[in-house]
Amino acid sequence: MEMMWITTVCPICGEVFEFDVPADGYRAWQEGELIQNAMPNLAPEYREMLMSHICPFCWDAMFSDEEEDNEYEYDDYDETGFNPYIGCYDYDC
Repeated sequence: MEMMWITTVCPICGEVFEFDVPADGYRAWQEGELIQNAMPNLAPEYREMLMSHICPFCWDAMFSDEEEDNEYEYDDYDETGFNPYIGCYDYDC
């Protein structure tokens, strides 16, 4: 099976992610096939990164239930100035 190397940058945290995907599945997705049908063996978090470029860590931070214990609060920023709770940097919010 021919594979394609994918590089994507998360628009939230700026991390670079690289992974390979089946070339025929990628082409089928680009031609309109649903991504879960085109690449059923690719983990859901990688399919999401292909579609939105958002990494699993930022996805979880953005869409976790509010009732869950969240280590971040609205005004908590890490050493880079990023706040996963609201999904932006202190100078961007």
